[in-house]
Amino acid sequence: MELPDNTKQKLMQMAIEKHPGSICIANYKGGVGKTTLTTLLGYYLANQGKKVLLFDIDPQCSLSLAVGYNPEVVNKTDYTIYHLITPNKWSNIKKVPFIDYIDNIPDIRAPKTLKIIKGSFDVDKLDEVVIQAIVENPSAKEMLFTYCKNMLNVFSDFDYILIDCPPNKMYLTQAMLRASSYYLTVTIPDAISVYGMPRLLKWVKDIPLSEKPKLLGCVLNAVNRAGGNEYGTVNQQQATESLYKSVKPYLDTKEKEIVESSPVLAYLPRLDSISKFLSQGVNKEAWYELRRSASGQNSVSEIMMNLISRIQKRIEKYAKS
Repeated sequence: MELPDNTKQKLMQMAIEKHPGSICIANYKGGVGKTTLTTLLGYYLANQGKKVLLFDIDPQCSLSLAVGYNPEVVNKTDYTIYHLITPNKWSNIKKVPFIDYIDNIPDIRAPKTLKIIKGSFDVDKLDEVVIQAIVENPSAKEMLFTYCKNMLNVFSDFDYILIDCPPNKMYLTQAMLRASSYYLTVTIPDAISVYGMPRLLKWVKDIPLSEKPKLLGCVLNAVNRAGGNEYGTVNQQQATESLYKSVKPYLDTKEKEIVESSPVLAYLPRLDSISKFLSQGVNKEAWYELRRSASGQNSVSEIMMNLISRIQKRIEKYAKS
């Protein structure tokens, strides 16, 4: 007996293993530091000798600009995330020249093992193209999801794939979350931004279990450190407490074992050196300033190395569970 198309599709998806180092950096709220965290993670992982591929899927192209690309030249190529995900690729994955989409980082001080698939200012239009494809073929959405999972696996030579997501539910965001093994959230310590966390967690929880990425935890960004206290000001302590409360109801069994006791993985400070690092273009001299510490506080480099260690330990625990 012939299986229905939707059943065959589900079986095919279940059979596809995800890239073991694929991580979406996400939040339903904009301006909280997703690009900051993605860039820093990329640099520090690659500085450890890891092969890291950055994916810029935000139509603002902030990640591409942060690593040194001039905004005037970002779209002047047929090898951006937009061209990589267009519907004509979904059923012809074997013919896609994936290697041509991998670019070096323009920043001359970047680790050589750090690469990027550039963003496109036309990515917001991609949703219109996807919607039209779905109207014409109801199975197109699942084809997109399956394509993205297969696509990440093509980059198996990379230890980590870090995906800078936009603050919306466009189909590309949905597809990359489903395609990734893990997701990492970031927020800033104010009530509005923290309030956006449950929306993201609920959205991810609604993804079918076979496709759902595992939560690694949250990074609290732009923390104003005071008096040597890791948690900073009262507002930041309250934000930490709110995050603990908001995360707990949305964790599955494995996530409860690994995340529940410590959902906040790191506190990234608000520092001029980080802003300078992100904005310096092709010659990031501020890369070295991130190693400096002051007033007994951990340097950005120390914070990032501790964060990477915690992420890696959680990935190992998920792999064993």
